Amino acid sequence: MDNQKFGAFVAQLRKEQNLTQKELADRLNVTDKAVSKWETGKGFPDVKLLEPLAQLLGVSLVELIQGERSQAESLTMDEAGKVVSQAMDQSQKHTARRYLHLLRWLLIVICVYLAYEPVILLGCLIYLQALQLTAPLASTYGIIGGADGPTAILVASSFPFPTWFWPLVQSAGAIVCLVLAIRVWRLERKLK
Repeated sequence: MDNQKFGAFVAQLRKEQNLTQKELADRLNVTDKAVSKWETGKGFPDVKLLEPLAQLLGVSLVELIQGERSQAESLTMDEAGKVVSQAMDQSQKHTARRYLHLLRWLLIVICVYLAYEPVILLGCLIYLQALQLTAPLASTYGIIGGADGPTAILVASSFPFPTWFWPLVQSAGAIVCLVLAIRVWRLERKLK
């Protein structure tokens, strides 16, 4: 099934019915952006919407899925099965692309967080250090110190790993997330 052919057919039928994209969308309880994506071939309606869409546009379900008016009165069982199978495959691909798109962006957010978390932490520490150096603000933030300046309190902990361990783990995690995001993007492109 060709998304472009399907989209052009839906647009043609909608115009024949004197409907705007918004009016068609309202009748199907979807957004006008969804209808626009269908008509431009960038998306495909959910399988549950195909029958109501065909009824609204005044064509059979088979004609809608094929993207053209049928000259024959009816289809054989094999032809109808093939058309329905194509529609199901198209809908499943569309759903899979949406989930892959969400997964890709989640991986990118995790990658950015892992890459920049130490930088953000360092920025916060510098900001807090600057607050400690300003004497008038020291009393409002409860900084410990006397006339000679703020007092630093060092706390020792028994961390079993060297100090370079967590930045190394974060860097490795960021690289893994980036590689996975690229693989998901490639898979997403294959499904188009």
